Amino acid sequence: MESPDIHTPHVRRGGLPRWLELLIALTAVITSVSSIVIAVHNGGVMERLVQSNSLPFMQGGFSTSTLEGADVISLDLLDRGVGPAHEVSLRVRVGDRNVRSLDELISASLGPDQAAQALKVLHEVRNRVRTRFIPGGQAQSVFRIAKTAENGRFWDALAQQQARWDLDFCYCSVFQECWRVPGKWQEPEHVKQCRRDEAREFLP
Repeated sequence: MESPDIHTPHVRRGGLPRWLELLIALTAVITSVSSIVIAVHNGGVMERLVQSNSLPFMQGGFSTSTLEGADVISLDLLDRGVGPAHEVSLRVRVGDRNVRSLDELISASLGPDQAAQALKVLHEVRNRVRTRFIPGGQAQSVFRIAKTAENGRFWDALAQQQARWDLDFCYCSVFQECWRVPGKWQEPEHVKQCRRDEAREFLP
């Protein structure tokens, strides 16, 4: 008769205790998970840092003189931020009336008859693009009217009406964060997006 096979239990010889091996493995898993969490957090921090270093801060308004002291009526948009701004929408009002062009602005300010004479001698400069891309720390003129001996009478009459002028414009950053500026030289207000209304947009 054959005797049954008897299997001798495997006995660990040398090496680390089982509980210590499990502890090391668990520590490695925790370290890996922690590294992933830290990397994701740092990525978010870096993204916010890049965005904060790319934010525009736009303001706009009318003036009757340049920094050098020259007599110039102008509408200017200024990016006082560090990032570029994409101006999407621009609207201009004279009192409660929306105007879509410089000709309409002059007519609403001086009246049709005087405006017809003024437009012959004002020799205005117009920036007629639909939208504008303005780098950080820079400005763009929408229109400029320099005072001359020929147009002085009409220029003065137009300058006296400047207090009635106002604007409303909307712009976005390169990250598609958008802001609306509801009036001349006012602070930007954060909005979800900028919308154009072609029937009311100002194109000088």
